[in-house]
Amino acid sequence: MLNAASQPSEKVHLLRKAVAAHKAYTKDAMAGDGIDRHLLGLKLMAIEIGENVPEIFMDPSFSKSTHFRMSTSQVPAKHDLTMCFGPVAPDGYGLCYNPHPDHINFAITAYNTSPETDSDKFSRALRESLLEMKEALETAPPQSRL
Repeated sequence: MLNAASQPSEKVHLLRKAVAAHKAYTKDAMAGDGIDRHLLGLKLMAIEIGENVPEIFMDPSFSKSTHFRMSTSQVPAKHDLTMCFGPVAPDGYGLCYNPHPDHINFAITAYNTSPETDSDKFSRALRESLLEMKEALETAPPQSRL
């Protein structure tokens, strides 16, 4: 999307590919196949039965892999309302969205104590990104239905 030399059709192709990958990942996570859920379950089971937490959970790479700077969730509702939740990391963002046919409501949260986050700046960047995607979708030739 950031490559000014890319044609709208290429951007739309890559956008559709990213959406398909996201949908597949979301479907897997909803089916309980997200790796973070399995690992969390193992950790919580060890704690619940009074066992030592397995060493993998003490490894710095595990901490790094579970540090989610962006926590998002779709909260669809038929009514035009916005819900929100906080970030799951001190240097992260919470992004709740409610899609409608002609618009999307967003709620962006961040801790004001973090010098690394700025919800106003993030909001402007999100708006700009969505407008760029809209422009690419409107400019690119229609996708073949074959």
